[in-house]
Amino acid sequence: METLTQTKLSVDEAKAEFGRAKDRLATIYAATPDDKINWSPSPTSRTPTEVVAHGAMSISGLQGWIGGKPFPFESMAALDEWSRNEEKKFRTRESVLKLLEDNATGYQAFLDSLSQETLGSMFETQMGTFPMMNAITF
Repeated sequence: METLTQTKLSVDEAKAEFGRAKDRLATIYAATPDDKINWSPSPTSRTPTEVVAHGAMSISGLQGWIGGKPFPFESMAALDEWSRNEEKKFRTRESVLKLLEDNATGYQAFLDSLSQETLGSMFETQMGTFPMMNAITF
């Protein structure tokens, strides 16, 4: 029973830290002037809106990856190219904040759905193997 309680506490801590990080991103974005949300200093730099979209899409990608879906890209360059194309679809504050909120809500529900066995397992990646309890905080 103690392990179950410890697992619940660890998931709650991961959810709380995730929520704080998501809120920091939204707060910083909210402070960005309207005329700067789609501005970048160079063609290869992301705009503030694209940064938020990137974060929001990463939440969904991480959820799939942890949930057992294979990494869908042949390389990090392919992931970057796909991400940049998708991020450009977001041009308004409202649309990108909705994506962030929807993906964050989904991720937190996903964390609640993980079994104690899954949380006690190892997460295999191309970059190494990690305890699942660490992976949920990536």
